[in-house]
Amino acid sequence: MCGAVAPAAYTNHAGHAVHGTLQSVSGGVAVISSRAYPLSAFPERERARMRALLEVPEPLPPDLEALRKSLRERVLRVNALEAAGARDRESAAAARAKLQAVWTRALEADASLSPAARRNFREL
Repeated sequence: MCGAVAPAAYTNHAGHAVHGTLQSVSGGVAVISSRAYPLSAFPERERARMRALLEVPEPLPPDLEALRKSLRERVLRVNALEAAGARDRESAAAARAKLQAVWTRALEADASLSPAARRNFREL
């Protein structure tokens, strides 16, 4: 996600402040004043602040990301079967709704997710 914010200081794990304009946070990298820094160099509180400043959603925990990927693949299979005429519209819609319900329950059950993350990842 891109979109610069006002210049600020971001403290890394070593306690050094990186001063500059946060331009983007994406793919494990923060770009501050046109210089790339690995997000892993910053404590979680700073990473969360960076994401919040740029309105970047927090990442899903690995187990939820794996479930999401699996459910999305199943939705794609249902769509392909429907498109090929091997499944009627009603049964395909029911299957998609069932997969979405599994995902919704998984999101609600994960106590580590913030309300913002639940909103950002609500749909498969």
